[in-house]
Amino acid sequence: MSNLFALCRDKNDEPVVKRVRLTQSVQAKIEGLFQAQTAAFLDGITEEVDFSGDWKPDSDELLVIDAPAEADLIAAALDANTVSLPEIDGGHFQSENIRALFVPLHSGGQFKISIQLFTAQQILSRRFMLLLDGNTFRELTDPAFTLDNYIHAIIEDKKLKFKSFFNIKRIFALKQFYVEATDSQIDSFCSHPSLEVMDTDSFKSMADQNLRKMVHAVARTGVLDKYSPADIVKSAGNFGLIINLSNGKMVVPNSKREAKLFLRFIDDGIYQAPLSSALYMTNSKRPFE
Repeated sequence: MSNLFALCRDKNDEPVVKRVRLTQSVQAKIEGLFQAQTAAFLDGITEEVDFSGDWKPDSDELLVIDAPAEADLIAAALDANTVSLPEIDGGHFQSENIRALFVPLHSGGQFKISIQLFTAQQILSRRFMLLLDGNTFRELTDPAFTLDNYIHAIIEDKKLKFKSFFNIKRIFALKQFYVEATDSQIDSFCSHPSLEVMDTDSFKSMADQNLRKMVHAVARTGVLDKYSPADIVKSAGNFGLIINLSNGKMVVPNSKREAKLFLRFIDDGIYQAPLSSALYMTNSKRPFE
């Protein structure tokens, strides 16, 4: 019979696996619940796609990456003596800083770890809750939490498989897939010989998370070193996008909106539909095969 486990963060924000103590009857129900949710999660999936941070899956696809360190920590904890794992402190449940709940499942000779994202909204003691007792409602005063209606990922064969990167990055540290440009990297970007930035400090001050991610992506692909400013300006013109040149350099717009449009274009984030010729912006760049 499977146990319920939690991935928590300690006071130093380090991951730690803990065991959730359950009654035997509840434990059996939890296993059945996670089995059903895992079947629903995998239902209709026909393809597993290696994820690089650049696209979202279709309804019949799962995204797959090598299990990150925290997923390996979960697997290692389950390989050890699970009874020796620390238990969730029910008396101080809110301070346990739970990020995910998971259950190991064995079926047909296969082993999976099914994972649910856990959020503060699932802690019922944070709210004023009424519990039916006989035919009378009383206030729920003991620590309590709810399970979600679906799982968000599975660990299988040292791979992490998921559908939503937004949800999975709330569980695991996956900074390698959404690295933001640092101030020094923005300095390097602004000083690139292909670009003219009017005020580097102003550019930094308006650089929010998304803009910094775009700057990092542009630096990573090296697009500014592969194409001349004249070629980029000409290509943009074919899309009806105007990029100004000054002394042979592309002028980076001063407004955040226009700067993002500029970065999106040079990072291949704008495309033209072959039939309608309509222009679209995308953050999903799976290569066409």
